[in-house]
Amino acid sequence: MGSRFYIGYAGSAPTAANCVTIANDIASAWNTRLPGLIYSNISLVEVDVLDIATNSGAFGTVTVSHPGTLAGGTLTANAATNIEFDIARRYRGGKPRMFLPPPDDSALASLDKFTTGFVAGANTAIGEFFSDIEALSVGAVGALTHVNVSYYSGFTNVTNSSGRTRAAPKYRTPTALVENVTGYACKAVIGSQRRRRTATTF
Repeated sequence: MGSRFYIGYAGSAPTAANCVTIANDIASAWNTRLPGLIYSNISLVEVDVLDIATNSGAFGTVTVSHPGTLAGGTLTANAATNIEFDIARRYRGGKPRMFLPPPDDSALASLDKFTTGFVAGANTAIGEFFSDIEALSVGAVGALTHVNVSYYSGFTNVTNSSGRTRAAPKYRTPTALVENVTGYACKAVIGSQRRRRTATTF
């Protein structure tokens, strides 16, 4: 299982060494802020940082072992904590978010919802996690900002060889839309990541 998010930088493009440093710092922030939201048999094991500003951006990765700290009853493996990222733009469709690994059963208010206490704690922890990241100072990379990157806008109807028409998302051109994340909202309803059970490589 994994989570992806975007961080904008104000200064120079990061070097590979900068990317490794940022990855280490993100892992440390995770270990400080988020273990209390995650079941103890699940650990953060890797952080990858990739500069996507160009096709040849630098890359860095670190391997770690940072387990969660909740040790009650287990939830199903495809359960997740759904954290939505707030942005200023209003639109219909999917919103930026990340899915954290599940907590234990102490976080459950019912079969399908988390407790208000868990939701409030998640909102605080995720906000502190990204604040820690934005406070990093690495080389000449400059100020960091948690952002959303939108690659698509609208649809184009495409007819395939069978004659069926489908709505294909349109790429934004010439560049993606980058927007600051302004807040976080943990959803009370338990999230689900079904692909988590089919993407394994046993």
